[in-house]
Amino acid sequence: MKKPTLIPNWKQAHRFHTVRLAAFWGVLNGGVLALAKFSDILDPWTFLALNCVGYGLIAVGRVMKQPGID
Repeated sequence: MKKPTLIPNWKQAHRFHTVRLAAFWGVLNGGVLALAKFSDILDPWTFLALNCVGYGLIAVGRVMKQPGID
């Protein structure tokens, strides 16, 4: 198995839009555990739609040109 290599500017990863979106969505999904007690407030289909949009934004952010990052 080939050893994985990092991108040349891996130290700037915290500035990537995709990393920020993924972290935000991870925190948001972690919050679902707290919302489990309030399941009658948040419809599961609405939550599914929000997740699809959020992860779609991560994919779009990955191919967008990000100013200030080479």
